[in-house]
Amino acid sequence: MGTLQKQRLKIGTAPTVLLGVIALCLIGLLVVGIVFLLNPFGTETVDRSGPTVLQQIRKLEEFTAAEGTFTQDVDLETDAKFLPDFLKGERVTALVTGTVRATVNFAELDEGAIQVDESTNTIRLTLPEPVLADAEIDESSARIVSRNRGLVDRVDDFFSANPTDDGPLYQAAEDKVSAAAAQSDLVEQGRQNTEDWLTTFLGAAGFENVEITWTKSPT
Repeated sequence: MGTLQKQRLKIGTAPTVLLGVIALCLIGLLVVGIVFLLNPFGTETVDRSGPTVLQQIRKLEEFTAAEGTFTQDVDLETDAKFLPDFLKGERVTALVTGTVRATVNFAELDEGAIQVDESTNTIRLTLPEPVLADAEIDESSARIVSRNRGLVDRVDDFFSANPTDDGPLYQAAEDKVSAAAAQSDLVEQGRQNTEDWLTTFLGAAGFENVEITWTKSPT
């Protein structure tokens, strides 16, 4: 009788032990699953493919690569036909300051502008040359050195609500500042600044080699 009870006791405890083992396995799998989902020691994959990098660079749109400030002397004379200067005409001499920006339009880059060579970790870009924007004249800092007006003009000024129109003066200054910028090394500075910035920007993205080729801007 005693032996039979012991055998029954052993048979009755076996399922309990088996269930306990299964429960421990399930708990272990659950913990592993949570760790896998949280991925505390995992790595993040960064997409450095050409189209992705192109989208990021396009967001920069019109990139100001360099800016130059120029001070120009403007000597503008307006004469009247058949009348001497002391009667009709004006001559204005002024010092005017303006700024010109060298820009690179990244928004217009096409799909072939960026090539990625994963084997050498190299990115190659084909960019349009920097272009000079229109000069911006600082009218508030303009200094009128002299202004000579004919007798008829001075009489007209007395009855005019806006006796002095310096629009032609500032237009002439804009033209001269733009010409000075075109003769300067502003475009070359813009090219160098763009190369330096992109090398830093793309280097931070993981590229070891950055190669840039410049082409004539379509604009």
